[in-house]
Amino acid sequence: MGLRVAIAGANGFLGGELVRLLQGHPHVQITVRTAGRSAGQDLSDVRPSLMGPADGPLEAFDAASIAARADVAMLALPHGESARAAEALLAHGVKVIDLGSDFRMPDPEAHAATYGRPAEALAVRDQAVYCLPELTGGPPAEAQLVANPGCFATALSLLLAPIAPHLDPSVPVSVFGATGSTGSGVKPSAGVHHSLRVNNFVAYKPLRHQHMGEVMQLLSGRGRTPPVRFVPHSLPAPRGIHLTAVVGAEALEGSPLALWREAFAGRPFVQVEEGTVPMGSVLLSNRARLGAVREGDDWVLFAAIDNLIKGGSGQAIQNLNLWHGWPEDTGLPVVGAWP
Repeated sequence: MGLRVAIAGANGFLGGELVRLLQGHPHVQITVRTAGRSAGQDLSDVRPSLMGPADGPLEAFDAASIAARADVAMLALPHGESARAAEALLAHGVKVIDLGSDFRMPDPEAHAATYGRPAEALAVRDQAVYCLPELTGGPPAEAQLVANPGCFATALSLLLAPIAPHLDPSVPVSVFGATGSTGSGVKPSAGVHHSLRVNNFVAYKPLRHQHMGEVMQLLSGRGRTPPVRFVPHSLPAPRGIHLTAVVGAEALEGSPLALWREAFAGRPFVQVEEGTVPMGSVLLSNRARLGAVREGDDWVLFAAIDNLIKGGSGQAIQNLNLWHGWPEDTGLPVVGAWP
């Protein structure tokens, strides 16, 4: 028997991707799938694409029951719900990877300012280790609680972290981003429901997206940090993230291509190239593509990831692999599916 893994929120977009990807993982056995209102049904009843080997019964969340059958729990729960679930699981000796935002910012005041809600699970917050593998390394073996990065935060950090120490800190960097509708979660609501996004394109949370908190937290620990002006947009597509940034060449010491290649040498999921980057080329993969072109006095920078995989469930499995000493690409797709 392999590592026993419970997936909380298996009926959601991120939880479903965890099930789909882990079903073929050579070292993992999915032993528990939990859901809220869907508890009592089979997973395939609410996610028909997962019919077959990945299928199984959905249960109500119960920390003691999970602890009897799982070594690690992966939480794909709505923001604000992971903290209580993680606290209960840790008390029962179950390790946790949280795909939500509840533990990404350890300081309670910074968390409240960023997400507009008070921090919970104060007794275990200092146990959380924030891991974006290419930039922080994987979780240490002794860790009990891993905070998985957000989707926009992943793309922004991969784009900016290697070049930030080489940028003039007095010159702002402007970034335009677009994300698919799955980034808003499985529960439809006004403004983010996919039927309202088709045939539409609109900015949201300009200069105040919550993922900037964790981005600036990560960048500030790596040296000189320029101001970042980020404007996200709702993309009329189900999945994917694409970023475009413009940086004056006089504000950057060196070539972004050279800085990225040095930073990500030997990392299986980051591809660096000269030119623009098509978002479609990374869909259904755990790959991130970074590109750059020099136009006159400016560099134009690009990044693309799949928001549900490298920006969520795939990265969580990448962290799981590194945590347990397995090759980080185990069970993860490197090749995308497009068109």
